[in-house]
This record gives sequence, C-alpha cells and structure tokens, in this order.
Amino acid sequence: DSKNQPEAKKSGEVKEKPVGGSSSTQSGPTKVAAQSGETHKGILYMDPTNLSATCNASNSVSTTGTKTGCMKFYIFDDSGDSYKMILDHNTTANGTYETSGTYKEYAQAEIKTTVDSDTTGWASGLNPRLITANEVTSITNTTTFNGSSSTWFYLDGTGDKKQKQASSSQGASQYAWLFDYTNRCTSYGCNTADSSTNGYWTSSAVSDYPQFAWSVDYNGYLFYHPVEDSSRFGVRPVVTLSKSVIK
Repeated sequence: DSKNQPEAKKSGEVKEKPVGGSSSTQSGPTKVAAQSGETHKGILYMDPTNLSATCNASNSVSTTGTKTGCMKFYIFDDSGDSYKMILDHNTTANGTYETSGTYKEYAQAEIKTTVDSDTTGWASGLNPRLITANEVTSITNTTTFNGSSSTWFYLDGTGDKKQKQASSSQGASQYAWLFDYTNRCTSYGCNTADSSTNGYWTSSAVSDYPQFAWSVDYNGYLFYHPVEDSSRFGVRPVVTLSKSVIK
C-alpha cells in the first residue's frame, strides 16, 4: 500500500533544504524553511519519541494511525522561543470528543484520553494537545469567526464570512497542509486523500450549541459537529518544541 511508504516528492517540487537541525547524515530533527507563498512557517521532520533520532523527508511517514517514528509536522507559530506545530496526519482516524453529548473543556473531555494514549512515550515538554478553533482562524487570517455556529468558514474561502469555497481541485488550497489525509479532500484542494477519516477535532466549543465542537473537515472548512460523533473525526496532535532543540 503506497500510503504506508515515506512521503514521496512530486515531480517538479522544489528540493527541500534543511535549515538548522540535521541533514540526512546527522541525528535529530530536520527543519525546512517555508517557501515563498506558503501559509505555514516551515516543516519539521521529527520523531517525537526520540528527539535524537535521524529524521528527514526520506524516512518520514504520514500514514493515518502512525504515532511513532519520524513524522512530518507543520509549524504554524514560531513566535518566542518555541515552535507550535501540527502533525500532517491523524494519529487516530476517528474518535468521540465526549460521549455524554455535551461539550466539555478539553482537560475534562474524553478526547483528551485519546490524545494522551496516542502520544504515550513522546518526549516530555512537547505537551501534545488538539488545535483550537482560534488558532485555525489565526493561521487563515479569518476575522469573521466568533465561535458561534453561523461563523463557520472555508480555510481559504471568499465572500461574506469566507463561506464560499475557493478551491476545488487537487493541490489548489493554500491551506492543504491543514486538511491533507482526509476523505475526498482532493476535491476541495488538498494534496493527498485518505478515506479513513473526515477530519479532526479542535478543542473548542460552539458558543451557541453546547452539544457541538469545532472540527477541521475534509472539504477544507472549520465546521461544527456533535461531540458524541465517533465515526468521522479523529485526533491530529499539536506539539510545542523549544527552538533550542534545533541547533
């Protein structure tokens, strides 16, 4: 199955040049600077269970369900002395946010148990968690979102409240990295689809519907779904890494 192989470069893709970190012959993570026009702040190839392990594009695996070994993280916040990064795939394809049917803060919600289980053995200090809806709005420069259900939006949408789809062909979305490896997502601008999941949960409540939480969906939008939904949305961890690790 090609999904179980390290991610291959596309024809014509700009060759990744490590910045800081390690080369293919050195140990540790490899940081790759963002190219002009990209909406993330760089890529970090890292084994979260062993920050000394050699990790780069050639041995990184992006298969849904992969929790250990060299994996690909996208940096979305590089302010201060640390990087905030999101994994490029789900560690759990689908899981319930909260079976009680009512939203709970992340620290008390059942989904946290799944995140903690998925990231068992990851290096201390990474503090794995779910992304927040506000972080998604910040990444996408969305100003119309206020947490209420009426302010859902396409990540690169246009029009009033960004509720008109802007990308409908494979690789066309400038935020493909936020919803890659989800079901049918290539029809909405992602690069690589994965039929096992429709997206992933955020840790944020929907202000006007206590039975819903926000999620990043396969069709490239931030939308809301019942917290007891167990068959469509999974876990895509966010971690925080000290910049001192990348020498």
